[in-house]
Amino acid sequence: MKKLVIVSSVVTVILLVLATFFDLQIDEYIYNPKSSFAKIFATLGMLPQNALLFLAPAMAFSAMFEKRREVKTPVWILIIAALLLVTIVDFRDTAIFLQDASKLPYSAVIPIICFVIFALFLAALPFAKKKPNELLITALIGLAAFTVGYFILQTLKTYWGRQRFFTMNDSAEQFTKWYLPQEKSVSDNFKSFPSGHSFNAMCAVWFALWPLFIDGLKKYTKLIFTLALLFGFATMASRMIYGRHFLSDVTVGAAIALASFALATMFFSHARQRPPAGLHARLCQKSRQTIGDRVYSRERRRQAWNS
Repeated sequence: MKKLVIVSSVVTVILLVLATFFDLQIDEYIYNPKSSFAKIFATLGMLPQNALLFLAPAMAFSAMFEKRREVKTPVWILIIAALLLVTIVDFRDTAIFLQDASKLPYSAVIPIICFVIFALFLAALPFAKKKPNELLITALIGLAAFTVGYFILQTLKTYWGRQRFFTMNDSAEQFTKWYLPQEKSVSDNFKSFPSGHSFNAMCAVWFALWPLFIDGLKKYTKLIFTLALLFGFATMASRMIYGRHFLSDVTVGAAIALASFALATMFFSHARQRPPAGLHARLCQKSRQTIGDRVYSRERRRQAWNS
C-alpha cells in the first residue's frame, strides 16, 4: 500500500506539472467530438460506480445478516440505517443515469434498483457464510471511499467553476489554469474541474479487494488492479478527446478516487486489527459475561444435583 501511494503521488504531481503548462494545448491537439472511442467510454466510464453501488450494499447486508447474532439489535439497526442513508445519497446519479438509459420514469427506476440489490444480496449469501468479515470490510471500503470521494468531487466541481473546453468560443480568453478557482458553477458547462468520469472509472480499483473473500482470485490480484488502472486511464484519455475535460481535470478526478480508496483501506484494515473499544467493547464484554453466567449456573445446578 505504501509503495502504491508513493507511485500514485509521483505520477499525479508529474501530470499536474505537465498540465500547468500544456493543459489547453493538449486538448486543442487531440479534440475530436466524433471519436467513437470517446463516445463509448462516456458510457463505460460510469460502470464501475454503478457496479459498486449495486454490489457493495448487497454484500454488506448479506455479511451483516450472517453476523446478526454477534451484535445487539439496536446496533444492527443503526448500521443498516446508516448504510441505507449512504446508499440513497450515492444512488442519485446512478438512478438518473439508468433513467436516461432506459427512458423509464424516475419512480420506476428506484424499485428496479431495490430489486437488483435484493437479488445481489441473495447471491452474496454463500460468500457471507464462508468469510463474513472479509465480505463486510470489502463492502464498507467501497461505500466509504466512494462517499468521501464523491463529496470532495462535487464540492470542487461546484465551487471551482472551470469552463469545459468544448463550450469555449475563444479558448485563449476563456481558458483558466487548473489551480485558480473561479466563481460558483452556474451550469454543468462550468464543472470541468475535476473529472467525474475519471473518478467513477478509477472506482474499478475496488474490485482488486475481492480476493479478500474469494480465494480463487488471490493469484489475480495484481492483474485485476492493473486492468482497473488501464480502464481508468482509457476513460481519462476519452474525456480529453471528447473535449469535456483537460489533463488537470482528469488527473485530479482519478487522484481523488485512488486517495479515497487508499485511506478507506488503511482505516478499515487498522480497525479490523485493533482491539474492540467503546460500544463494541461493552457489547463484547456483556456477551462474555452472559456466557460466563450460563457456565456458572450449569455448574451450580450440576453440584446441586450430585449432592
